[in-house]
Amino acid sequence: MSKAPLTDLDWKIIEKLQTDGRTAISQLASQLNRSRSNITEHIEKLQEVGILKCFSIEVDLEKMGFGISAFVKLEASSKSHREIVAAMDETPAVVECHVLTGAKLLLMRVIAKDMPHLRKIVDSFTQYGSTETDVIFATTKTTLKVDNRLRKSLI
Repeated sequence: MSKAPLTDLDWKIIEKLQTDGRTAISQLASQLNRSRSNITEHIEKLQEVGILKCFSIEVDLEKMGFGISAFVKLEASSKSHREIVAAMDETPAVVECHVLTGAKLLLMRVIAKDMPHLRKIVDSFTQYGSTETDVIFATTKTTLKVDNRLRKSLI
């Protein structure tokens, strides 16, 4: 399966599990008109090849006290990028970190409780280079929806 394309059943399993990762295998088997062992085998193969990476929860950061989200772009010397990436990995307020091509080395999504907190976080990045910050007013899409429309886009 690592070299072969995903089967119809694989796509259906992924679509169902992304809606509710806690769906019981017996329920999936019933919904997809397959045996429990068949569903289990497909899920295990999807995990084995790294397509299904984890089963996780989604939290509401604002309700947890993090009312500000921002994108912070960092322009820095590419010579020290490993050190910078390691530092960002150790910064809890950095919830995403992407290494870019072009003038900006990193694009990070950062969370903060308020604007003074955001400023403190961003100020801590200036030791690595110059920053540019864009506060997020609203987020309209955060997750990839794996469904038949996505599958058709591969063709």
